[in-house]
Amino acid sequence: MEKNQYQKKKEADGYVVVEAAVLLPLASIFIVLLIGLCSYLYQGCFLMQAAYTVAFRSAAQERPDAGYADGQLNQLLEGEVLSFGKEERQIKAGMLRVEVTLERETPLARLAAVGDRGRLKVKQTAYVRNAAAYIRGIRRGKELGDE
Repeated sequence: MEKNQYQKKKEADGYVVVEAAVLLPLASIFIVLLIGLCSYLYQGCFLMQAAYTVAFRSAAQERPDAGYADGQLNQLLEGEVLSFGKEERQIKAGMLRVEVTLERETPLARLAAVGDRGRLKVKQTAYVRNAAAYIRGIRRGKELGDE
């Protein structure tokens, strides 16, 4: 008994449905994971750039100040497009350098039960390049040491 054209076409359509039922969920999962990875990388790049920009701007001030750096950081983070949540920040401003540390929890950190896996931690340092302020600071230090 020979199969007619209609029956052959019907069998071929069945294979396509089975393949689609397997491939579409896999493709969807892959796309969701790819979007998650890209957002994680974006967060890391954004935080690193923000930390360095704040450290550099603060180091360029006559007297580096943690309050000024915090204000600059708030201003930069307002323009963030995609955020996982609030970051923990630590700003150290001294005579020689300004150090900005940002740490943010990500969805991956909630999945990892142990340790700091999945947390974004960025630490950037900028050295003070204001020679006059540096020399004044050294002189003041010497004067205080003599007394």
